[in-house]
Amino acid sequence: MRVLINYCYQYYPFTTASYLEMELRRRKSIEVFRLGENRIPCADLIINVEPCEMIVAYPGKPSVYWEIDNHIHRGADVDKYQRVSHLFVAQKFYLPFYPENKTTWLPLAADPEKHFLFPYQPLKYDVGFLGNDTYPRRRDLLDRIGQNYKLLRGTSQPGEPYSRLLSRCRLLFNCSMDNDVNMRVFEAISIGRLLLTDKVEGQDELFVDGEHYISFSDWPDLDGKIKMYLENETEREKIAKAGAAWIRANHTYGHRLDKILEVCGFF
Repeated sequence: MRVLINYCYQYYPFTTASYLEMELRRRKSIEVFRLGENRIPCADLIINVEPCEMIVAYPGKPSVYWEIDNHIHRGADVDKYQRVSHLFVAQKFYLPFYPENKTTWLPLAADPEKHFLFPYQPLKYDVGFLGNDTYPRRRDLLDRIGQNYKLLRGTSQPGEPYSRLLSRCRLLFNCSMDNDVNMRVFEAISIGRLLLTDKVEGQDELFVDGEHYISFSDWPDLDGKIKMYLENETEREKIAKAGAAWIRANHTYGHRLDKILEVCGFF
């Protein structure tokens, strides 16, 4: 089959869309192309992924739009939703904002070929976080961690450089921005270091708290759990390895592509 993938290509390989494109290109049964590389009517399926400048659709051809930043859009881009056959949203919390008859929850994911453990990296940090730390609650918690533990805090190129840096940490930290199970949750768990994160809607349908990751509610709870798992390497590594295996079995971009194809009637 032929699939047109539409997004802002200049962001490759920094976006969810890029990882989905990589998965499409791995499949020998699929011929994938971008806008301008072939005629739009040649596509058997058109996949639009945020960020994209416009929605591409064609009469008689199934088309989808996977909106990533639901916490920003909150169902407001009605024209985009009307143009496609089916709409996917990344965050379950925001499902009520979208057309009920054509919307499916499609969470984010990890790419195990990029998000994996570098086991021979030296363990230099107690806790690691790579990403945007300007969100107030996230920044406050990171400040507290940094005052009490050896913290890796900064940014990184995506993929292997990201994984290599986080492999140097005993624990990984995440805090949602606005009820979002973000990319960091999937990628950090996939890397195989124990993730400590807050809990948002839909998360317990994806993972088991205490088996694949550890949740926290506030700073005292987080502080206590950091101390506990730094002291208990056996339990820490047990959960981390189980989480990484769970990602590979259930939450890769291959699984997300399968869901898109299933909804569009190709399975």
